[in-house]
Amino acid sequence: MGSLTILLLLPLVALLAVLFLPGGKSGVLRQVGLLATLLQTAWFFAAILPAFLSGDANFMDFRIVEQLQWIRLDLGSAGLLNIEFHLAMDGISLILVMLTVLVLPIVAWKSFDVEKRPKVYWALFLLLDLSMLGCFLAMDFFLFYLFYEFMLLPMFFLIGMWGGARREYAAIKFFLYTLFGSVFMLLIMVGLAFSFTDPVLTAELGRPVYTFNMLYMMPDLTGAFPNMVSTGIFSQGVDLLGMDARTLAFFVLLIGFAIKVPSVPVHTWLPDAHVEASTPISVVLAAVLLKVGGYGILRICYGLFPEAGVNYATVVAVLGMVSILYGGLVAMSQKDLKAMIAYSSISHMGFVLLGIASLDSAGMDGAVLQMFNHGVVSAGLFLIAGVLSDRVHDREILHFTGLWSKMPRYTVFVLIAFFASMGLPGLNGFVSEMLVFLGSFKATGFGMPVWIPIVSVLGIVFAAVYFLRTFRQMFFGEFSYVGTGDAKALTDLTPKEIALFVPLAVMMVVLGLFPGLLLGLMETAVAGYTDLLSNF
Repeated sequence: MGSLTILLLLPLVALLAVLFLPGGKSGVLRQVGLLATLLQTAWFFAAILPAFLSGDANFMDFRIVEQLQWIRLDLGSAGLLNIEFHLAMDGISLILVMLTVLVLPIVAWKSFDVEKRPKVYWALFLLLDLSMLGCFLAMDFFLFYLFYEFMLLPMFFLIGMWGGARREYAAIKFFLYTLFGSVFMLLIMVGLAFSFTDPVLTAELGRPVYTFNMLYMMPDLTGAFPNMVSTGIFSQGVDLLGMDARTLAFFVLLIGFAIKVPSVPVHTWLPDAHVEASTPISVVLAAVLLKVGGYGILRICYGLFPEAGVNYATVVAVLGMVSILYGGLVAMSQKDLKAMIAYSSISHMGFVLLGIASLDSAGMDGAVLQMFNHGVVSAGLFLIAGVLSDRVHDREILHFTGLWSKMPRYTVFVLIAFFASMGLPGLNGFVSEMLVFLGSFKATGFGMPVWIPIVSVLGIVFAAVYFLRTFRQMFFGEFSYVGTGDAKALTDLTPKEIALFVPLAVMMVVLGLFPGLLLGLMETAVAGYTDLLSNF
């Protein structure tokens, strides 16, 4: 059994244990959930990372591959359809799996505060954990789709059952948006499977063996698709609904993943979901789940349809620019601290789209690094909002003044997280945004208009305005609280809260000073993508 499979088995075994435990054993349920996430982290650094570092870097940098025959359907005279339990890890998936295993123990410990229906909560949490890791590791499109769908249900219930006053509305909105994207993904996935064959099995069995293997759906070093059949729905030269079929598939998948990013104009589910979700679910939503959207655009949209990705890179860049500006402008008008952070997430995830659309190695490095950095920073920001919610059930920015004198340790962590999100040099947000802009300005050679990165720079200015204005309002001056909560409850951080914040703050500082720790892990994979795209 491979190391990647064991990583997925850890939350699955914990999930089964939770299902067999009595619902009244809330303490044991919490310990099982936390232990599973800690074992994931330990396994990643003890087994997976060393195996990746000692593996041979090839063209696409897949250094750990685990493949097992799963389902084979006989289609009669048409051939066979093959589905595999196929996991693989390159530098890009390594970064996102690392983010997941680092953030989830923090989320699990924060979830100890959840008292309502603990058995159901921890079962859903572990299913979500398994699904997110599976998305970053699956290289069979059918398997990826299953994990993608598995994410939908636990997040729907985690928002709808443990959220705020409008939790049902937020959960249904999240469900409908994500379902819309995934239904169209299903259609494209099936069409793609019948457009490519497995060359090894086809030669071995003497019949066409259609495949969901994403590696077989990608072009080779010359830009050709050696495993593509001429009669497929998404083969080159085929028209569908009066449009090139592969271009149509690219845009359909782009919309599906843009919902998950989320990108303007398909972003409206995110603020509602964040405002209504409990603190730990907001953290996992912002830190990890949104990254599946960015990962899908890079891995599937650009990996499987590179010609459409190159031809319409400007469209993707405009989506990124609009998200950066719109998210920043709306964040400035928010009165609720959590809503402001939610809109800032839309803005900062726009940099991911801009970096991918640059088609440049620096820009793509920046996009992947931005996903990791935003995951760390947004986890800290939503924990910060959660501290006020826990104490006075109030997040209205104008209700607080002079928190610095009342909560000095809290203020230190707020400062670090706000400055990291603003992109201050020396903190992690600066490096990824700088690389995105470096790649975007170089991308004018690929046809991206130079005004797109120039206008997008305003997003950094907007971030400085809403973060500094919020900090001045809430932390400077004499202490005062005018909300309906009990001002005496506004005490400084507890030891547990400090323990939750410290790892995130350390990562913000260390990765700001030494970004090469992550860039060195993913540069071969990113270079493989840029080499692949350079053929189109």
